[in-house]
Amino acid sequence: MAAFTATSRAETSLRIASAQVSIASIPVVVAIQQKLFQAEGISAEIVDFDGGGPAVQALAGGGVDLCICAGDHALRLASRGLGGAVLVALLDKHPYSLLAPVASPATDLKSLRGKPVGITSPGSLTDNTLRFMIRKAGFNPDSDYEIIAAGTGGSMRAALDTGSVAAGMFTTPDVQAYMATGKYKFVADFRDLDYMALDLVVVGSWLKANDATAHAVARAVVKAEKLIQTDQAVVQAAVHERFPTLSPDLVVTVAKDAAARSLSHDGHAQEAGFKTALEMLRVADPTVKEVTYQDVVALRYLP
Repeated sequence: MAAFTATSRAETSLRIASAQVSIASIPVVVAIQQKLFQAEGISAEIVDFDGGGPAVQALAGGGVDLCICAGDHALRLASRGLGGAVLVALLDKHPYSLLAPVASPATDLKSLRGKPVGITSPGSLTDNTLRFMIRKAGFNPDSDYEIIAAGTGGSMRAALDTGSVAAGMFTTPDVQAYMATGKYKFVADFRDLDYMALDLVVVGSWLKANDATAHAVARAVVKAEKLIQTDQAVVQAAVHERFPTLSPDLVVTVAKDAAARSLSHDGHAQEAGFKTALEMLRVADPTVKEVTYQDVVALRYLP
């Protein structure tokens, strides 16, 4: 019996990549902390990566089962015939802002022309967003700007503080924490943009082989998302675990902001956000083929 139990648990152990330590992982952390995965017979582990590029490479290569990644990675995988799919939506709004030192003369993307600008990694949401917005402003991201992969969080801040980049892409809670110091300013804020931002992304081969597990994961995470909307103590516990260096006041601020502003309430990716993500990705990478909402969003797994 002990051997059988151990084998059963091993079969339902999941490795979930996270493109970085971001607020998008909070529903997954809540599902772990509140034993919602355990109730579904799942043991889940979050594995942090330094950017969306390497995280989705691990997903496509089978090194992880699911990925807390930008929805555009699901679009790219689907376009390439790898069956990329959004299993559960996590963030309904774009999570990034472009920050610069407060003394910088930069006021918008146009004013950064000819300057080095920091993204997390090539092919990531930050990369695609920056390229899209630069083209929308009428410039060429390859010839008019120097786009530099500077990592996430502390690495990006170090690049900014040392002048390696003139501005850098940051997400919650770094935006709140760094802006609170008075040393930085917004050059561009994308956080009110409807976007299929960060989701639980899978590949088609995994879905095909793990139908029951996919349903169980979706049930657990959607329960977590609903709990987030009703219990701030639960959100704060998850925020504290993911960001242990935040002050108690910042934990409360980030938890309230995330629940009210950006985290999905029911796991359904919004069609408006899907369209924005596809448009942005196809401008940044013209090789991406046109795909439909139904091609990418795996609604049938949601409770």
